[in-house]
Amino acid sequence: MKNSLIIILAVLMFCACNTTEKKQGLAVASSSELKPVKQDSELSESIARGESIYTDFCMSCHLPNGQGVANVYPPLANSDYLKNKQTESIKAIKYGLSGKIVVNGSPYNNVMSPMGLEDDETVDVMNYINNSWGNTFGTLITETQVSKIEQ
Repeated sequence: MKNSLIIILAVLMFCACNTTEKKQGLAVASSSELKPVKQDSELSESIARGESIYTDFCMSCHLPNGQGVANVYPPLANSDYLKNKQTESIKAIKYGLSGKIVVNGSPYNNVMSPMGLEDDETVDVMNYINNSWGNTFGTLITETQVSKIEQ
């Protein structure tokens, strides 16, 4: 019975993470590849838009505090994977992710379906994640950078 409950919970969480609805009307200005992070209006505005996207697409799996679900959905808060693998993290948001990854020393082997986000939305959610829950990863993610990442 306990295993059935765990399987049902995992299936429900997976389905919640695979929403096809998109937040409309979000945009971010294109700029250079990378910029040193500073709390300027461009970054602040991107983070604000990204919080809304995170709430709509990511929060049901990675939770409001970015802690994820142990052994199911990896944490984004204080994540060594996110910090050290920015390109792979952007690629996961753009195209989804399957297969084993290791985050903070713990293995995760689940499927993250593509969210169907545009490049500008991917920029905003990455800037939000990179600057939330104690994360400060040092660069402003730009639409130019995201557009160059291919599957």
